[in-house]
Amino acid sequence: MIRVVLAVALASALFGIAAPSAEAVDRERSTELAMDELEAVAETADRLAATNDPVAPGQDPAATTIALDPPSATFADPGRIRLADEELRWEPPKGRNRTVEAAVPIRVVTPAVVTDRTRLRLSFVPVEGTPVVRIRVDPGSV
Repeated sequence: MIRVVLAVALASALFGIAAPSAEAVDRERSTELAMDELEAVAETADRLAATNDPVAPGQDPAATTIALDPPSATFADPGRIRLADEELRWEPPKGRNRTVEAAVPIRVVTPAVVTDRTRLRLSFVPVEGTPVVRIRVDPGSV
């Protein structure tokens, strides 16, 4: 009986020591995955602008659709991705926010916080005479 109690106490102590490290590693993993996703959005926006011309209103603009797949939770809250005008930002639950900047100006039709896999529609359009990539968040998840 004493051996069982000691084994449980030792296992609890080891778990208590390992859990914070596992959470830190998980947060770092989530940050890297999220930054990869945001960099893919920025690269797609840059490529769309580099290979197309903005069109006049009323015409179909050059566009593409991509999936944004934020990290999912394992040990710790993974954080969230925020999309707003000129802002592709990762917001972890602890630590500093990180942003990715595209070479082309970005406008988001409706600013959004993304926590699940989501489709983004990117269009290269002129806004007030300035060519920008407009991002529209599709209402449903992928």
